[in-house]
Amino acid sequence: MVTLEQIWSRAELALDVIVDSPTAADQEVTIVHSSELPEVDEWLAGGEVLLTIGVGQDLGGDTVGDYVRRLKSVGVHALGIGLGSDLPWKQVPPKLIAAAQEEGLALFGVPEPVPFVAVVGAFTRMREAETNRELTRASSAARRFATALAGVGPAALVADLAETLEAPVRFVSPTGRALSGDDAEEDVRSALIEESLKPTTGPRLIRTGSRIVEAVPIWGDHPLGWILTPAEAVGSPKTRALLLSTASALLAMTLTDLPVPSGRAVLFDTDLNDVEAREEWTRATGLAPVATVGIHIFGGVRGDSAERLIADIVGRSLLTRSGSLLGVVGAQERGLDELVTKAAEVTGLEVLTQKRLPLGQLHHTWMLWRTQHESEASEVRALLSAVDEEAADRFVDRVLGELFRARGGQELLETLRAFIAASGARERIAADLGVHRHTVRARLAKIEKLLGRDLSRAETRQAVSMALELAEL
Repeated sequence: MVTLEQIWSRAELALDVIVDSPTAADQEVTIVHSSELPEVDEWLAGGEVLLTIGVGQDLGGDTVGDYVRRLKSVGVHALGIGLGSDLPWKQVPPKLIAAAQEEGLALFGVPEPVPFVAVVGAFTRMREAETNRELTRASSAARRFATALAGVGPAALVADLAETLEAPVRFVSPTGRALSGDDAEEDVRSALIEESLKPTTGPRLIRTGSRIVEAVPIWGDHPLGWILTPAEAVGSPKTRALLLSTASALLAMTLTDLPVPSGRAVLFDTDLNDVEAREEWTRATGLAPVATVGIHIFGGVRGDSAERLIADIVGRSLLTRSGSLLGVVGAQERGLDELVTKAAEVTGLEVLTQKRLPLGQLHHTWMLWRTQHESEASEVRALLSAVDEEAADRFVDRVLGELFRARGGQELLETLRAFIAASGARERIAADLGVHRHTVRARLAKIEKLLGRDLSRAETRQAVSMALELAEL
């Protein structure tokens, strides 16, 4: 960054500092420009050095205090006054000096024959030199990061990034599980679960208590991981952004090649006796054997978001899925219960049961729930529940959207469901709905007009049936 002190120290400008700033060495100047507008504060955003000769504003009059006060309130760092024999002022007016001292606004004179363009040009050159230094620093760091990653691995890259940023850095999974070093704190992990579902590739600011953590996503809309670092870190924001984006791109390469876990949950899938179940528990978790364990069974699972997040929290070996059912075991024992609950909440899962039972009964309990919820009809639902939610919503809107938006849409929707259930038999539809068959005929004609589809065609009935199922999931 270019500071106010750096501008003042340019020998070729010979600027005369009249009201000093105790923070001049730390005040980053965003731009240097001149203006004679009396209401110039309306056009300023803060961080400016403003130059004026006092044509539009009487710098020596009683109104100068209000002018200085307005400049200070919008964040102007300093006011420079052009002085010269052919200019309105040969010396800085006393009233302006007094107002600047009272408001704490830095004030300096631009002596004859130094033109304003020389001050602007000096700032521009310093800014360009600073930008070049930032790019050189970022380029050098990028080479180091790549070398560290290739030679040692992600941990070396993360350590180098932390040293370069002069701030702690963590490399974690989508739910904040450590991929290098330590897990994120639980409140940060809870926030990351929600952030991982938001469709944006930009960095996120996570506020937890008195801390603000910057989370840089690794890879696309649905992050494969995050780089976490305090948002209050020192240094140039541009260099910081370059370093973080470079590190993110490099670390992404370590995640895209990860083997796909088998996902076989033996505790759920295999009928084990108590001894076998305890041995499998220890193998899957690394914890000591337990007599009983907590189990969650969730319903209403759509797509893979919920399964992906919860698997990242507890591990694939403690999770299983069947259609729209999801079973999770051991979250409480591993101190992860609140995170699983958060993931279920943000992905819209329904808690079907939550209880404790002996390890050896997990398989039997899971099979009972599967049997209870699976039928010939639910097999289709199980398949449709795996469809990506956004794709499903687009399909439903394309097929049934006009019906949902039409006046009397609910009545027409009920008729359409009855039509599908009765395979188009109008007498049965009329009986099921308790209306006359002529009413059924009129409603079906209106439905076909709204949908723009012929319900007598098999492919139309198939598309409508799937859209109705998806709409209810």
